[in-house]
Amino acid sequence: MTSLKIQNLDVQHGQLKAVRNLSLTVQKGEVVALIGANGAGKTTLLGSIAGVLRTTSGSILLNGQDITDLPSHKRVQAGLALVPEGRKLFTEMTIEENLRLGSTSARPGYWTVDSVLEAFPNLIKRRHSKTGLLSGGEQQATAIGRALMSNPEILILDEVSLGLSPLVVNQVYDSLKRLLETDTTIILVEQDLTRAMKVASRAVCMLEGEIILNKQMSEVSREEITDAYFGLHKVKDR
Repeated sequence: MTSLKIQNLDVQHGQLKAVRNLSLTVQKGEVVALIGANGAGKTTLLGSIAGVLRTTSGSILLNGQDITDLPSHKRVQAGLALVPEGRKLFTEMTIEENLRLGSTSARPGYWTVDSVLEAFPNLIKRRHSKTGLLSGGEQQATAIGRALMSNPEILILDEVSLGLSPLVVNQVYDSLKRLLETDTTIILVEQDLTRAMKVASRAVCMLEGEIILNKQMSEVSREEITDAYFGLHKVKDR
């Protein structure tokens, strides 16, 4: 069952076309690793899906509903949630206050403050601490938890491990195991290719605003992904 369908999407920053005629279909329950170098257009694509950035042309459909022109909060109500690069927490507010903000446009579902804290037990003792005083790993867990509070059908994670030590990244991914075992559809930007290949069911590689590789993880090699990352070949396989 198709959860997300993007057709012929263009997104411009001024005169720069950051996403070019991009089409992508994501099935319900898939974990898609979106891979590409800095400037490839990954964050722009995610922002346009979430409604943070306006599209120039093309369409975005969620469960068959055209959401291309919906504001971001309406997309949250429709089932999309974005964990942005840099976390974007309210640093003068506590963990619990940040989590509760995530439920402002929430749909009915499993995720509550208690279930988020159960999934991220390192936050329990700090739930009343201001997020500006947290470690990077605790902040990332809070950002993911805040997105989960909307009970999304599609969770978009932009640069989960950015700026975190390998040990802390392991802790974050250990906490994500429950989520990865559910039917939640996940689009994940992850620079750690080894980790991305372990958790994702499909690899989508972008270069210069275009998708140049789109294959099931079971059907693609690390070398092929690396070649696509550096633009050594272009594979159109949608």
